[in-house]
Amino acid sequence: MRSLRPLSVLRAFLLVAGLLSAASSQDVLVAPVRWTENRDNPDTLPAVKQKPGIEFPEALRASPDFGYAVYQAVVSQKSRLVALTPHATLDAFVRASSLSGQSWEFAAARRSGKAVNAAVTFAVIFNPASAAAGGAEATPRLLDAGLVRLPWPKSVRKDTVIPDRVISVFVQIDETGRVTGAEGVPPEVAAPVKAALPQFRFAPARQAGRAVSARVALPLVLVTEHLIPGGKTTKLPQVVEQARPIYPFAMRLSGMRGEVVVDFIVDIEGRVRNPYVIRSLNPSFDEPAIDAVRKWRFEPGMAGDRPVPTHMQVPILFQMDMVGEGGSDGLKDLRRPDLSKLPEAFRYDTPPRIRGTVRPVYPYALLREGKEGHAVVSYVVGPKGQVVRVEVREATAPEFGQALAAAVEQFRYEPATKGGRPSLALLAFRQDFHRDEAHQLVSNLDLALLAREKKDPDSIVGLGDLDQPLVPLSRKPPHYPLIEDEFNGPAEAVVEVIVDDEGRVRLPRLVSATHPAFGEAALSGVANWRFEPPTRGGRSTQVRVRIPFSFAASPAPAAK
Repeated sequence: MRSLRPLSVLRAFLLVAGLLSAASSQDVLVAPVRWTENRDNPDTLPAVKQKPGIEFPEALRASPDFGYAVYQAVVSQKSRLVALTPHATLDAFVRASSLSGQSWEFAAARRSGKAVNAAVTFAVIFNPASAAAGGAEATPRLLDAGLVRLPWPKSVRKDTVIPDRVISVFVQIDETGRVTGAEGVPPEVAAPVKAALPQFRFAPARQAGRAVSARVALPLVLVTEHLIPGGKTTKLPQVVEQARPIYPFAMRLSGMRGEVVVDFIVDIEGRVRNPYVIRSLNPSFDEPAIDAVRKWRFEPGMAGDRPVPTHMQVPILFQMDMVGEGGSDGLKDLRRPDLSKLPEAFRYDTPPRIRGTVRPVYPYALLREGKEGHAVVSYVVGPKGQVVRVEVREATAPEFGQALAAAVEQFRYEPATKGGRPSLALLAFRQDFHRDEAHQLVSNLDLALLAREKKDPDSIVGLGDLDQPLVPLSRKPPHYPLIEDEFNGPAEAVVEVIVDDEGRVRLPRLVSATHPAFGEAALSGVANWRFEPPTRGGRSTQVRVRIPFSFAASPAPAAK
């Protein structure tokens, strides 16, 4: 790697002193417009029809540092710029950009030929004089910049505004202008910085007209935005297309009722993003509920005159029209003990009522070995309807007990009552683990894929073999598990899954975990994820994926 001082000491001194004119070389560069999110975007980007004249801030001409302002914009379907949010290394670059909204004109984005709302990002770059284009000697020239996006702190209210923060790191830039590494990155933001660096593009440094590698200081803007930015929604989304859920064929003989509550985002186009189940009375209804909600279309939520992403939750009801006795919830394995034999704290007047269940994940190793069995757990439902303690009472294999416990601790109830007040309740649950579809833990497709994996594991491709990266459709975050013993280490797990040719997750298995409970929680969480169908060579395929999980700090203990 060459030194980052291609300019002579004398020339550098003259530039800093202002005795050598740099005005002609210090142009302002507007980087290409790109999508704010890289998934399921419209067919065409909003085109810039007019941009303002932007002058380099006079007071900063002698600065040796890179400067930039990254703008997040919303262009309406009527080609109006309805939102423009700057994030800059210095406020002076925002003022210099003169981005008033009226200064910029765009043509609307289009999907299938129709104008739609769109969120885009672009950067205005202010390079130092040493990075002048065209000369034989130059430091690297910044061509595009991005933002380092930090996760929202769980302890901070959603309506709080967290100011941007600017840090400086050293980056290595090779002879092609690619960033190959970074130094001096604070450990707490290492992962977001690593994810953001590919957004930065450079023209390489030059010495005697030749491209050379270099090491430079690069300012980074750290942005903390809630998932739903843009201020208070003044008009909620309105449904314009609503697909009805399809009652699962396999459930029709039973005639069971079901209610599934789905969480999702309505984006600025009115499309549904990342739907996932937050509560379900019977997991057999989860997938049909997700399939239905994904087809819904809305008039987007509005904040004033601009569309904004909006968080929503809706209940999806399943009920056969011709079911005698009104149907059943199908939860026959919930066991209520003889109250007379329990301590006073567990004696209630009205029993708890189930509101949501989760299906356990069949342990991969036992499934592969062809082992079947069962497990029984007892558990305490607290006064808020959450499971606050689970104990494995019986299991033909430890893995069956762990899998069932991980599922049961996610059950939700209307709490028991005693004397008109919410009360504790002690219940038990038995789960049979069988490899046939009737028990709804394993499908014939799972077994076929397992057989293929055992016979020819190389026939399942890796991520690098796909035509494009996997695009998530539904990803529910895993729950933070109940941990009885004292644990102060990192809360992490890595899970391997196979994503089939329809985008469904199959055969999840644990690779590693800092505590068994985090491993089981990760397996339970990932089991219902959905992706766009993966392709290789233009054809649908199955792909093996490893997914790391990092769990946020444990919530406050539930009341017992």
